[in-house]
Amino acid sequence: MNDTGNNATWPLCRWRTGEVDDAQAESLAQAVGVDVPLARCLVIRGIETAAEAEAFLDPRLSQCVMPDEMPGVAQAADIICSHIARKNTIVVFGDFDADGMTAASILAQAIEGIGGRAEIFIPDRKAEGYGFTSGALRRCLETHPDTKIIVTVDCGISQADACRDAVAAGVEVVITDHHQVTESTPAEASALVNPELGGTPEPLRHLCGAGVAFKLAHQLARKGLSAGDGRALVNKLLPLAAIGTVADLVPLIGENRIIVARGLALINAGGRDSNVGIAELKRTARVGKATSESVGFALATRINAAGRVGDPNTAVALLNAHSRADAARFAQQLERDNEERRSEEADAVDAAAELVDASFVEHPAAIVLFKPEWHPGVIGLVASRMVARYRVPSVIITTGEDDFARGSARCPEHEDLDLMPLLASCSHLLERHGGHRVAAGLTIAKDNIGSFRTAFTEVCAQAIKGLDLRPELVVDAWIGPGRLNENTEALLERLEPCGMKNPSPKLGVRGLTLRQDPRSFGKKRRDNWAMEFEETNMGGVLFRRESLPFKAGDKIDVVFAFSRDMFGTLQMMARDIAPSFKA
Repeated sequence: MNDTGNNATWPLCRWRTGEVDDAQAESLAQAVGVDVPLARCLVIRGIETAAEAEAFLDPRLSQCVMPDEMPGVAQAADIICSHIARKNTIVVFGDFDADGMTAASILAQAIEGIGGRAEIFIPDRKAEGYGFTSGALRRCLETHPDTKIIVTVDCGISQADACRDAVAAGVEVVITDHHQVTESTPAEASALVNPELGGTPEPLRHLCGAGVAFKLAHQLARKGLSAGDGRALVNKLLPLAAIGTVADLVPLIGENRIIVARGLALINAGGRDSNVGIAELKRTARVGKATSESVGFALATRINAAGRVGDPNTAVALLNAHSRADAARFAQQLERDNEERRSEEADAVDAAAELVDASFVEHPAAIVLFKPEWHPGVIGLVASRMVARYRVPSVIITTGEDDFARGSARCPEHEDLDLMPLLASCSHLLERHGGHRVAAGLTIAKDNIGSFRTAFTEVCAQAIKGLDLRPELVVDAWIGPGRLNENTEALLERLEPCGMKNPSPKLGVRGLTLRQDPRSFGKKRRDNWAMEFEETNMGGVLFRRESLPFKAGDKIDVVFAFSRDMFGTLQMMARDIAPSFKA
């Protein structure tokens, strides 16, 4: 079962060299005035015309769709403004992950920016579970007894019960979300905003919760502020939207890429009006230049840690802090939360792997594990680690409310595999479920877990039959060791920000000779590896591999992306390695 045991298991991914018509790449390079290797990367990403390339390489807010072109946004903004005019406090109902907390902060700051009053409410992961639930609504109304309107962000599109309860209590509800619709939409809601609903312009189809909140905030700024003040408010909110977009792993194409590009630029520019919470989080996490990668692995993980093992209100307070002293205190707490999250995750991953190895056949079609003591804040991370290790759909379940349990499901990324239909085929055994193609959450009666394991394994066995579920790794170009330098890195940096559907450019180099045995490193783990090579002074690192079956003198092929270590030294971040085809 171990995916790192011997040379025969490497490479761990399906390597594919991107196919590009050389004449097309040369023509694009000439038309745009860029080097051919960069043009090649653009073509691989589906960018074929000079206009597309220029827009991609120079993302600007002026390229964005106006917010009122998104269905429901104008109506939602009108409703919010009517409550502001009546001096009602707007309760922004968020979620306990980085997307939900940044979305809530965006909308609350926008409401306050146009003269309204806003309060943020985040449900308790352990006691209330995900989203706009009736239990969370009860506590929300107890906390804010004068509530006249609730606006959800990043949740609620398939949770009609709480909406019905709120309206029955005399509270108006506006739903903003981005998740797939798995049940009937809340009929009692006064407005629905979700890119999954019909009529959404294509550039907005992949918005996350923070992106949806940002579009609504932009519309509020248009309604309530002058052009100049509106631009200032939008710029203030962009860094939050960028963090939420990167954290939620939505495709970095269309407006998502513009939001992240402009948001990162503002984070790095700093300045008097910058978000002090984000600045302190960067400092605590030892992040120099904010990139999509450092946001995902350093900033968003710390924000998420509060929702996973700590108090999500700490992260909300950080994102909305007004003083540097307060921000520093909140950032330090998130640092402690993140250390606890790492420990909880490591223990749960080890326990899950032991259960898999002890309970399943050599090649399971799916993994469904239930352990009441697992922290609900780490089960999604554990599910992801199970997918990475065993390459099958995985569901990790822990104790929920009353007689129900809650689970996180993850699925290998493959063009012929979609998690949502797999769960839908077992919906008769589930209380509710919702999510995306590769990630979802569910609630299940404890008595149904055994039956669900059997049914889910059966449907997965059919779905994965004949599929190579190793992740696909597209190599943009193969280069020689002499091209491993700052010039090549600077050329490819123009493709940033990178992420889902716009992956960081991957280069391959063949026949590198290991100067010495790979060296494990890490403060608390020993599954990170450093490598040195005879043919270049540039080192390489490989993360989260339990063992490497290579030694000094071995020749290996490396597929990598450029990165920099904490000291700013350029290095190869290996995405996969294999015994050299030259050997």
